[in-house]
This record gives sequence, structure tokens and C-alpha cells, in this order.
Amino acid sequence: MSKCIWIINQYASHLETRHWELAKSFAGNGYRVAVITSSYHHGKHMYLFDENIKYVQKGDGITYVYLHSNPEYSSNGAKRVLNMICFSKMVNRYSADFADKIGIPSYVIASSAPPFVWESGYKAARKYNAKFIAEFRDIWPLSLIEIQGVNRYHPFVLLLSSFEKKTYRRADAIVSTMPYAYKHVIEVSGVSKDKIFWMPNGINVREVQDDLISDSNLPADLYDYLKSNWCGVYIGSIAKCECLDLLLSGFKEVNDPDIFFAVIGEGNEKDNIINYSNELNLQNVKFFPAIDRHLIPKVLANAKFAAAAIENHSIYQYGLSMNKLNDYLVSGIPTVFACDVDNVVKDAGHFVVPTNDKTQIAQAILKVKNLNDKDILELKERAQKIISDHYDYTEIGKNYLKMMESL
Repeated sequence: MSKCIWIINQYASHLETRHWELAKSFAGNGYRVAVITSSYHHGKHMYLFDENIKYVQKGDGITYVYLHSNPEYSSNGAKRVLNMICFSKMVNRYSADFADKIGIPSYVIASSAPPFVWESGYKAARKYNAKFIAEFRDIWPLSLIEIQGVNRYHPFVLLLSSFEKKTYRRADAIVSTMPYAYKHVIEVSGVSKDKIFWMPNGINVREVQDDLISDSNLPADLYDYLKSNWCGVYIGSIAKCECLDLLLSGFKEVNDPDIFFAVIGEGNEKDNIINYSNELNLQNVKFFPAIDRHLIPKVLANAKFAAAAIENHSIYQYGLSMNKLNDYLVSGIPTVFACDVDNVVKDAGHFVVPTNDKTQIAQAILKVKNLNDKDILELKERAQKIISDHYDYTEIGKNYLKMMESL
């Protein structure tokens, strides 16, 4: 019987492509894979299944296991923390059931945030004599301190810190989606760099190509807006950390009636951002609902540039891992990114400007407008090469498996 890999990620049940792509890669190399997640949909605040535990076959050799973690929540408060704890306890409670129905693991990947899953992953690995891989896609509690403003001496932060240090020291391997996160891991735990690995958030390049030629159509109003105008796009969550107010301030300074901008997405800041756009009297900006992920390549194929921005936090010194940047660059269109740290847009030779500098955002957009066909082709080729070489999930999956098999 083939070997088995367990992936524990509380939020893999929705809008989380990373572990689906890795599971496909592992299964394609002969492993059985269990993706253990919560049936509570973090985005829609609803349960996907009523059962306490639900097994769903998602592909050859891939089983998703949905756990009915409680309580329901709608914000980042105490109920969400209780749900995290409940999920981790359910992983412990049902681990024998997973082993019976899917297989005893040779490797257990526990992916944070939240860090509580590390404890469950470690216990499962010890129970079945498997290798334990502690993965993190966000640095908790450091993100809570720097981005959310939580006091570093808050009891919850201290609890997470203890989980973090303990996990790094006892893991067989540590995986981060951020290229320089090894510096943080070494600083807080003193572990050797030899057991820390970078496996970025990536993109399935072949699926992007398939999406471009699929029969799916863009919403008519969005398609017409893009085709009728020289138009840039922002695609993604409309949240404070995405700095849409900065992008719109920069667009205001462009002051060119022939340049348009589409904001595509949803989020808790959408009403505020629409109001801000109205205050700036931006006649050439239009807002659209979120679209299916498989339509993103077609949006970008009809746009002239893509834009993004992040806040200036010292945590970003450890690197970024933003899915939208992969989407933008694999399309090949010029990308404007407001950011103060090294990033893939800079590596691809596109337009990186300082965070909070609306004037330079405007200047970058105008530079894009003045590019000739040769310049655009060079930018496209360089961006697509760096994505294919380093951010294609086909390659990431191979590297991940090679790392685990070497332990």
C-alpha cells in the first residue's frame, strides 16, 4: 500500500489553493493524501456539512476530512479562538479514525495560522512514528502584534509564543511561505537553519493556461469596461491591509482622462473605499463584485496593468507570499506594487515604488501607459519565467516531497 501524508490546515476548506495543489502533486507521485480541515467556512461564516466528521474524495488519492469545529463566529474575537482550539482537539480525537479510513501517515504537515494545529500535528506524528513538518503561512503571534496591534504581553500572545518556540525546536522540518522567515525562526528558537525550508505560495501555471481558453465568460459589465478603456485592475480582498486608499490616491494624481481603473473584489472595507473614491471624485474608477478564481486570467488578459500595495510593517522583512502577485505576473501584464521590501515584482523587473508614496504610484502608471510593444514583451517574458521557474506548484510540490523524503 502507498505511503500516506496528512496535511492539517483549519482553513483549507475554502479559497485555499496551496494545500489542494500540494495534495495533487503528492498524489501524483504515488502518495495517499488526507487534507484535514474545518467544515466551518471562514469567509461565509457557515458550515459546509452538518456531520461531526465528513470524508470527501476530491481526486485520485486525495481525501478531504471536514471537522465540525465549534462555535460559529463572525469576527476575530473569542469565539474564533475557541473554534481554533476545538478544531485542534478534534484532530486529536479522530486521528485513529483518519488512520483507519485513509492510512497511517508517514509525514504530518501541520500548517499555521493558527499555531494550535502544530500541537495536534506533533501528537499525530508521535503516535504514528511519522515525520512532523511545521509549516507557517503567517508568523503568529508576530503578525498579531505588528499588524493587528495586539499587546505583546497579552496572555493570548504569550500562549502563542510558547507554542511557536516549542514547535520549532521539536519539528523534523520547518516550512515557511516567506523566503527570509528563517531569520525569525532562528531568532526565537535557536534551531539550525538546515531544517528550515522556503516553499512559497505558488500558482498552477497549466491551469492558468487552461482558464484562458475555457468557455467561461467574464461578467458582461466587467468585460465591456475592460475592453472599452485603457484600464488597470486591482483583484482581491478589499481590506485595510491592502491599501486601496493609497492606490486610489495615486490614481487621482495620474490625472489622465484616458486611463481607467477597475477594483474587483469584496471585503469589510469596500463601502469605505467606495466612499473614499467618491470623495476623490474619481470618475474613471469602477467597482465590481468578486469573481471566480478561474476567471482571473481572463480579466488580466484584458487589462493594461495590475496594481497592489501593502502597509509598511517590519514583519515584511521576512518576505512576502501574496497570491495576487503570482496571478498578476503569470499573466505578463505590467505590475505596479507599492512596497518597501524585496518582492517577486521587483525580481521580475516590474514597477515597485515606496509604500505611501502616491506620487510615485501615479508616475509608475504613466510609465506603463508610455511603454512600447517591445518593452511590454520583455516585461511579460521576464515575469512569466520567474513564475514558471520558482512559483509553479508543479515544481514546489516536487521540492516539498524531496525535502520530506530526505528527513
